[in-house]
Amino acid sequence: MPKTTLVFAALLIVLGVGAFAVSSSNTALLPAGFGVLLGALALLADRLGGARKALMHVAAVVALLGALAPAAALGIRAAAMSPLALSVNLGMLALCGGLLVLMVRSFIAARRAAS
Repeated sequence: MPKTTLVFAALLIVLGVGAFAVSSSNTALLPAGFGVLLGALALLADRLGGARKALMHVAAVVALLGALAPAAALGIRAAAMSPLALSVNLGMLALCGGLLVLMVRSFIAARRAAS
């Protein structure tokens, strides 16, 4: 799962940096911040085998927060957002939500395999 998390982290960084390049708005970098955090957790989980389970659970919490933040923003002010902000929020929601779904499925499969 750390390698998959690294892929999603890279996509979030690209999304954030790309949005920042277009808009020059600091808030456009929020997906990149989540991507950096997820990437660091994934790298640590890959390097520290004993802490892998705990680190991937922390990464799942970060992915959950990364999905909830744009979902809340979209729920509150989607109609007032610029097209770029709307796209970035939808992209972050899709990436973090997709990663979270994959993580939960992986956790369930690991639990079943251990039984």
